[in-house]
Amino acid sequence: MGRLPGARHAVSFEASKSEGLSQIEEVTNMLKVQTDALADLHLKIKNIQDTANKVGEFANKIRGIEVELGEAKKAAEQIVGANTGMGELAKEVATIKAKAAEQQSDLILAKDAVDKLIPTNAGIDCMASLLVVHARFSTHRRRPPREPPRHAAFL
Repeated sequence: MGRLPGARHAVSFEASKSEGLSQIEEVTNMLKVQTDALADLHLKIKNIQDTANKVGEFANKIRGIEVELGEAKKAAEQIVGANTGMGELAKEVATIKAKAAEQQSDLILAKDAVDKLIPTNAGIDCMASLLVVHARFSTHRRRPPREPPRHAAFL
């Protein structure tokens, strides 16, 4: 009988205790690794959220710019459109240019005709008198100034 009946139980308890502590230590190490991984994951998620917020703010700014561009385009179309003062003004300027070119052409033809009839020295005096006559006739034939369009008040 040399052994005590509880000794066997004590040896198996010590082995179980040692094995249990070993497993607890292993689980603790695994938990530390998981905790570190979760902390890294949490940091990455926070960075992604911050970036998403910045992208959202940027998208809102772009929408605002798009709205402003649309308004500017409408304003430009109103200013330059055919039914506005600028369109009318452009038409009038084109008409004036065409008439000026026609008058210049008429003056050149008249000068050439006078130069053929009168010697060169006298041509200068004749041209001056022709210009005076033309100026008088052109002032008498001018139309009265037009009334500005109603929408030209903003110009």
